[in-house]
Amino acid sequence: MKGVQLLLILLLTLAATSLHAQQNRFDAANDLLEDQQFMEAIDAYRSIADDGYVSGALWLNIGVSYAQLDSLGKAKYYLMRSAQFPETKQIARESLEVVNNRFSRRSAVLPPLPWEQFFEWVNRSLGIIGLVVGGLILLNFGAGFILASWFYPGQKKTFKYLSLTAGVLAVLFLAGSLYVNHQNNRYDTGVTVERQSTVYAEPNPDSAAVSTAYEGYTMRVDQRESQSADGWYYIRLENGRFGWIDENAIMTF
Repeated sequence: MKGVQLLLILLLTLAATSLHAQQNRFDAANDLLEDQQFMEAIDAYRSIADDGYVSGALWLNIGVSYAQLDSLGKAKYYLMRSAQFPETKQIARESLEVVNNRFSRRSAVLPPLPWEQFFEWVNRSLGIIGLVVGGLILLNFGAGFILASWFYPGQKKTFKYLSLTAGVLAVLFLAGSLYVNHQNNRYDTGVTVERQSTVYAEPNPDSAAVSTAYEGYTMRVDQRESQSADGWYYIRLENGRFGWIDENAIMTF
């Protein structure tokens, strides 16, 4: 027992030491940012991220650094990543608005289909875990209503209806979690980081040009389809057009 306690104390001490070391590195990177040594600060932040220590503040500071260097596509990419963290969501969105206003070209945006909007809202509001937990809770409610019908025969029809409703909702929740998980695994978000890049009909620069993606354009990246062509991403632009783009032209998450 004492051996286990000593091991736990050792592990906690090592974790605290590691976190303290990363905080020191983060503070040093912040000093570089304050001194307007932006590329040096970016390299320092990236080294922290490469070691697996990421946070909204880290992505935010990288985005701010790139904005100061007038590399707006990369600034937008990192600010969008920062906006995924609750603690930096608001300031990242405000910074994104400033960066977006600095782009000389803006993409036409095709409104997403209603079902896409619905599942995007579900993913933001509940997430996969929320859907699974909700489905399991509804299944338990359904089973509970079935048991209740045995003890209250006079209300059997009502409990049967409630059980059926809970069962249907449970199936919808669980099916929704599978769909959202599929979408999350298959599709990424991409941001154009080059000044402009051609979108082709095929993963070949000799094929017909479909459109031009300018710096800061966002797009949906089909990772499964992209696996069929090395060095290329199969994308859907915000204007609804599909095509292939050089993988070096965009950054994805």
